[in-house]
Amino acid sequence: MADTPDLGKLWKQLTDNVGGGMSEALDKLKKSSIGEQVQSWIGKGENKPVNADQVTQAIGQDQMEQIAQQAGTTPEQAAQTMAEKLPGMVDKMTPDGQLPNPQSIRDNVAGAAQNTQNAATSTAQTAMPRSNPTPPAM
Repeated sequence: MADTPDLGKLWKQLTDNVGGGMSEALDKLKKSSIGEQVQSWIGKGENKPVNADQVTQAIGQDQMEQIAQQAGTTPEQAAQTMAEKLPGMVDKMTPDGQLPNPQSIRDNVAGAAQNTQNAATSTAQTAMPRSNPTPPAM
């Protein structure tokens, strides 16, 4: 059985396959058979669930196979992960009930990557034994 694929990789493959980024990917999903559910994820209120078959139907079998292959998993596992995690991810990306502008998304992603890198550097520095500092020259 394949490990659960990373939602970030699946999302990247989805946006790459659709082209144009998050807005276009969500537009495609909103115009699909799961449009009502996708709208509930974006809007305020309860996130309506979807299942793996619905996600596959919405994205298309061929695209799901391509996304899964590029993410290193099976189409079934990719669809299952998307069905479980997309509602919460989209909900968090749209806290005001609407899509943020693309620049703020890029800024948030860049900021998150920088924070992760800073945290890793800080952790590495904390974990390294400290040598005796050289006394200041007088």
